Order: sequence, then C-alpha cells, then structure tokens
Amino acid sequence: MLHITLLSIGKTNENFVKLGLEKYNTLLSKYCKFDNIELNDVKNANKLPVEKLKLTEAELINQHLNEKAIVVYLDEKGKQYDSHAFAKYLEKISVESSKITFVIGGSYGLEHALLRKGDKLALSSMTFTHQMTRVILAEQLFRAFTINHGTTYHH
Repeated sequence: MLHITLLSIGKTNENFVKLGLEKYNTLLSKYCKFDNIELNDVKNANKLPVEKLKLTEAELINQHLNEKAIVVYLDEKGKQYDSHAFAKYLEKISVESSKITFVIGGSYGLEHALLRKGDKLALSSMTFTHQMTRVILAEQLFRAFTINHGTTYHH
C-alpha cells in the first residue's frame, strides 16, 4: 500500500486545521496510509539569522526522511499543476516508490541544498500559511486519488 507522509516544521495550533487534517486522513485511508508528522519549531528561532534557521530546520527534516521515499518539497518556486496534472504526477511517482514524503518548511521556506534533493511543488502562486498548506495539500491528494480512481469528488 502507498504510504504518504506529510512532514512539516511547527505544530498545528488551530483547531480547524486539526479537524481538516483528521477529515482528509480518514478520506485518504481508502487509498493510502497517510501520516502527518509535525516537527517542533527550532528553539530561539527569532534570534537566529534566517539562513542559520533554515539550515537547522533542514537538519531536523533530514532526520525524518526515509531514504526509500520520493521527497516532494513545497516551495513557492516549485512546479504548479492543475488538479488533473497533479493526479498524473502522483500516479507517476507512486509507481516509482511506495513511499512519498511531502515536506513543508518553516516560515522562511526551505534551505537551498535541501530543495535540490527532490521535486519542488507549489500549490499556488498565492501565499498560504504553513498550517493552511497542510490542509490544502491533503485535500489535493484526496482529489488526485479520486481523479485517478474515477470517483465523483473532483467534479
């Protein structure tokens, strides 16, 4: 069975985000195993230079990456797909590996060396909070599965 992990910096502190993630976790369970892993924020982050913060976050992220997983980093400069193209992309990478990890970095984005290690995905040219991004990505994953399986959710 396909195993998708959503790995992100920072804990979800909004109830509506938690509820959204729970909803899509239930819906996604028909198609894959879905894990939402939230890493702790870096301590004293506001006292660190941005590049040092991003490097520290990258070290945290690297500790949780599975070497057998395809890693997709969410980045504002990443490739954008419409829902049907994203469904095809998801289908393609799920053939390449039974483990896929989507990574959402901290508020300053992901460290450059980390971004070179996998695909980059932008959900939109708009900016979303990192917490909202989690729910939007989970919804788009569910939508992609329904498109790929020919069910009616995506209409």
